[in-house]
Amino acid sequence: MALSTTTKIGLAVVVAGAIGLMVALDPGEGVLEYVYVDQVTAEPARFEGRTFKVHGTVVEGSVKSKKGTTGDYRFVVEHKGQRLAVHYTDIPPDTFQEGGEVILTGRLDAEGDTFESEEMSAKCPSKYEDEAKVAGGAPSTPRKD
Repeated sequence: MALSTTTKIGLAVVVAGAIGLMVALDPGEGVLEYVYVDQVTAEPARFEGRTFKVHGTVVEGSVKSKKGTTGDYRFVVEHKGQRLAVHYTDIPPDTFQEGGEVILTGRLDAEGDTFESEEMSAKCPSKYEDEAKVAGGAPSTPRKD
């Protein structure tokens, strides 16, 4: 049985539409949800078993590292008064500091109370603060120390 030209075109449109829908609905590999600490602490079950990015400020006095090792750090991050314990298992970037902002990639542990992370980006606000005070606003480039 031969298909008419109209039927062939209709099938092609349906197949192309289905492929387009699959592409549009697939977030793609490497696209992770980005949330703040308070969102994680409000709904830890929502993040169970998932890898995601969490943004917060490192709590002053909370950074601990295991002596004799590189890449075994424990600290606390906070946002809007909510806190989350972190176990970081790599060497932190040079800009990592207490009181600084970090974005961590990882997942919650089985209990849902510690964020296990192997990837971090950190910014150092002190590089921008002095210049902002002098200029009376936000700087466009970091100062050179």
